[in-house]
Amino acid sequence: MKVFKILKQIFQICATALFLASIVICAIDMESAGNAVYLTAMLAAVGCVVVGTVGMFLLSSPHDTVNRIGHAFALSAFTIGLTYALVNIEASTAAILMLVAAVMLALYYLCILILKIMRKSSPDAESPNDDIRIVHVKEWKKIMEEGIISPEEYEAKRCQILGIEKKDDPENA
Repeated sequence: MKVFKILKQIFQICATALFLASIVICAIDMESAGNAVYLTAMLAAVGCVVVGTVGMFLLSSPHDTVNRIGHAFALSAFTIGLTYALVNIEASTAAILMLVAAVMLALYYLCILILKIMRKSSPDAESPNDDIRIVHVKEWKKIMEEGIISPEEYEAKRCQILGIEKKDDPENA
């Protein structure tokens, strides 16, 4: 599993570097075009670089929401770059670099898929400390031990976090 994590990081770094290189080469190639075309191409290139780079950095976030935003940014920038690459494949080095970057990104997502499949097939491989619910329960237990909340409030919150039904009190039965 560690091999796929390392490969995932390598593919992410390579995809980002090739993406940025292809956009820079594209901008250099467009310099020979007219001023209006060049200015439009430069603005599009800067937008692609910003969105793609931010997206690739957000992919490393441990927060699920931020990670999903990173996926959206990266995929949208790579889609724009791939569109350019497919249109200009015969005439541009940048297009070839963009195609290689897209392949690297696809391999990155393949590694993510393999890691998810491996995690599902071996649930014992994960530590209970990796489960965010356990972390939250431990935080609430510390709050209870500090006397901020009562044991009953802690038990109610623990049941809520873990998604289990609260045990009925023997006094109420």
